[in-house]
Amino acid sequence: MLKAVFLSVGCAWVAAGAQFPCTMAPLQGTAACDTSQTPSARAQYIVSQLTLDEKLGLFSNGAKSVPRLNIDAYQWWSEALHGVASSPGVSFAQPTPNATSFPQVITTAASYNKTLWGTISSAISTEARAMNNVGHAGLTFWTPNINLIRDPRWGRGHETPGEDPVTTATYAAHFVPGLQEGEDSKHLKASACCKHYYGYDMEDSDGADRHNFNAIISLQDEADTYLPAFHSCVVNGRASGMMCSYNAVNGTPSCANERIMNGFARGKWGFDGYITSDCGAVADVCNNHHYANQDDTCRDVLQAGMDSDCGGFLASYLNTSISRGVTPMSAVDTALEHLFAMQVRFGAFDPASEQPYLNYSYTTAVNTPAHQHLALEAARQGMVLLKNDGTFPLDATKYPTVAVVGPNANATSVMQANYYGVPPYLISPLMGVSKYAKTLYAEGCDTNCNSNSGFSAATAAAAQADATVLVIGISTTQEAEGRDRTSIALPGYQEDLVTAVLSAAKGPVMVVVMAGGSVDFTVAKVNPLAKGIMWVGYPGQSGGEAIADVVFGAVNPSGRLPHTQYPKDYTNGLSMLDMNMRPGTSNPGRTYRFYTGTPVYAFGSGLSYTSFSYKNAGPSVSVSANALAADCAANNADAVYSVTWNATVFATVHVEVTNTGKLAGSDAVLAFAKAPNAGKGGVPLKSLFAFEKVHLEPGETATVAFDLHSLDLAVADAAGKFAPVAGTWQVAIGPNDELLIPVNVQ
Repeated sequence: MLKAVFLSVGCAWVAAGAQFPCTMAPLQGTAACDTSQTPSARAQYIVSQLTLDEKLGLFSNGAKSVPRLNIDAYQWWSEALHGVASSPGVSFAQPTPNATSFPQVITTAASYNKTLWGTISSAISTEARAMNNVGHAGLTFWTPNINLIRDPRWGRGHETPGEDPVTTATYAAHFVPGLQEGEDSKHLKASACCKHYYGYDMEDSDGADRHNFNAIISLQDEADTYLPAFHSCVVNGRASGMMCSYNAVNGTPSCANERIMNGFARGKWGFDGYITSDCGAVADVCNNHHYANQDDTCRDVLQAGMDSDCGGFLASYLNTSISRGVTPMSAVDTALEHLFAMQVRFGAFDPASEQPYLNYSYTTAVNTPAHQHLALEAARQGMVLLKNDGTFPLDATKYPTVAVVGPNANATSVMQANYYGVPPYLISPLMGVSKYAKTLYAEGCDTNCNSNSGFSAATAAAAQADATVLVIGISTTQEAEGRDRTSIALPGYQEDLVTAVLSAAKGPVMVVVMAGGSVDFTVAKVNPLAKGIMWVGYPGQSGGEAIADVVFGAVNPSGRLPHTQYPKDYTNGLSMLDMNMRPGTSNPGRTYRFYTGTPVYAFGSGLSYTSFSYKNAGPSVSVSANALAADCAANNADAVYSVTWNATVFATVHVEVTNTGKLAGSDAVLAFAKAPNAGKGGVPLKSLFAFEKVHLEPGETATVAFDLHSLDLAVADAAGKFAPVAGTWQVAIGPNDELLIPVNVQ
């Protein structure tokens, strides 16, 4: 979305002091106010009472008021990717100056803790409701971003849960209910929005940008990569909102794509909510994709299933399109019915006395001690330890002086990444380490690192200190909305900075990588002077405290990389416009599922200060290929690899996880399926199908059960249809196949 393009026009649906249309004429006592009827039926009545002029004012994200019916104006565009965020629908003026800033999604995803994901989104919607109650936030939040990181150069990859379809689908399935559901079963707490639907994962690269890019996606990739997260967001998460994306797919702009909106989402998946365009995407249909003229664009987007235009295209051209007989009133009314049904679900037409969410206040619901601790805990669980020669954690009594150096050593707002609000505080790595030791600070260079003039200060600090924390990486200067990278190497002279600091350091060095997308930090991996490496993503308001807690052992790390860390030559000759997941002539394969090279660090990598062992705790497993085939045939109606929560279980593998070390710790147990013909003919090398996080004391054992469904033991063909593969599959536990459990499909 384009930030800060459209001004807020108020968010007063159910805010304190807002009008409740059902308490006064002309709607009082009508079907609009009959709580025994469905939201859809009530919305149909409301729309039937509108004049054409009134209808025309309701299609923009800044929907106008309808004074005749006592309906307030509403701003549909509010953001809450990892906390209530600055956007046209959100104000951080008094009395709501702050909101909790949780880690960016890529860091939270690295926790692989499903419960945590839902707890965070519930906290976000609690804060959102409190802000809405004073008119400082809307209730339609355009989150989560569930596009996959297809290419590591994508500027918005850090807004997502990573590169894996199942991780992303599972994130959506837990984040969305947390945001939408609460103590009031009759009303939505807030609305989640599955975005960007679909095939959106580039900003401006290789001669195209997101506003004119036509993504060529095969049915095979669509089925097992690009659509599963959206299917899960709707079916498992029960999302009430979706957003169609800027790009076209196979020649059809997403916001005019009836196949995916009315066909898949509303038709096959049962979506019951509203669909907004991304901001300016309706204009793109006409002006950048050149798909249709102005009149036809109005018709095409509404008939395809879009309801609200974030922008001004419909406001400018819909009336003319209607008057010329191009856009039928039935399409206009259907869209408005979807929008007003949302208002009903929020409680805009219900008595205030029946809405407990109206009692939420800023002082008791926003930036609470519990939410502050949750932001810290999320950052702690998202820390991914990648290298440790046994030096870490540090004993603070033995390392009284610590150098904290590097481009992100004193990062604050960098830790919030994209789509952030005003946090109550930001704890940088320098501030975090300062709680444990006396610190020496030197930046060395900024993240661009175009000069080495500051290196001497950094090396001097490292040479003087008892230990060093070197914080390298990138920021939204390199990766952001509207900004893809051209290289995944550390920017500028950062590699030289790493080498210089490692060579000069008197004591052990922990290299901390603060970055959303993949960067090649082989320079630290192969250097024995780097005693530890930790990837942290963008860890939010308490990120520096979490980093220090891991360095000094107050926290035992348990995160897992949610995306592959590629070598910098991975992108050589690989076009950002190549949407193919499978390897090709100039494509080495995308993500861990298809990449044929050697990563710097593999997807799912992550160490602990303790150790864990895995053991097969179940009987041999065999599954009927015919039974799988029959179930796949039924699932092929949806044409996506996204297992519904009530899907048939065909087998279960049981894994004993034992803490074999000396410290209590948590382990994210990842379960992958490897087909008999893995890596051949377009079959994935392996695919994550389930994961669980367990906490174990030293010597403690827990048994984790992983269910296998038909789609877990099937492969999509060129037509996007799934069929089981006969033979011996392997369930691989851990990113390095620490345990292999055979599953016979016969």
